[in-house]
Amino acid sequence: MNDEYIEHMIKKRMTPLSWVLRIASILFTLLCILMFNVFGLLALLVGIGAAYLVRYTFQSTNIEYEYIYFGGECQIDKIMAKSKRKGCGKIEVEKLEMMAPEGDDSLTEFERQNYRMRNFTSGDKDAKRYVAFERKDSELIKVVFEPNIELVKAMQARAPRKVIV
Repeated sequence: MNDEYIEHMIKKRMTPLSWVLRIASILFTLLCILMFNVFGLLALLVGIGAAYLVRYTFQSTNIEYEYIYFGGECQIDKIMAKSKRKGCGKIEVEKLEMMAPEGDDSLTEFERQNYRMRNFTSGDKDAKRYVAFERKDSELIKVVFEPNIELVKAMQARAPRKVIV
């Protein structure tokens, strides 16, 4: 049994829209609480609902992606606010058509085809991104992610002709 276990985690950068949503939700909550003197209990109830909106906004804008490679599969999980984990998908090396660094010439053949795009990156422009094309049920799926070199080499050891470092 020669299965490697590799774990890699990246934090997604906050977009300007995320910052605007956070600030707007806080301001709306404060406005509802300040309007308690004018509208009474109704403003307080709306303020409590707005507080839940703030919590949801902060959870949905604090995202990390975790890549776990084991036994020929790279499981991708989305972690929200370091408390909720959601499985986003997996890359199976046996079903892999091609995997290479973003912008590599070997990907041009697959870029011309119809595919469904999945993006699991941090949003950092300087990060080293990889593109994996995988076929599931006759559908081509393009997965963009940011694995570390150890994870890429483990995938390359499993499928040397399909994975380009």
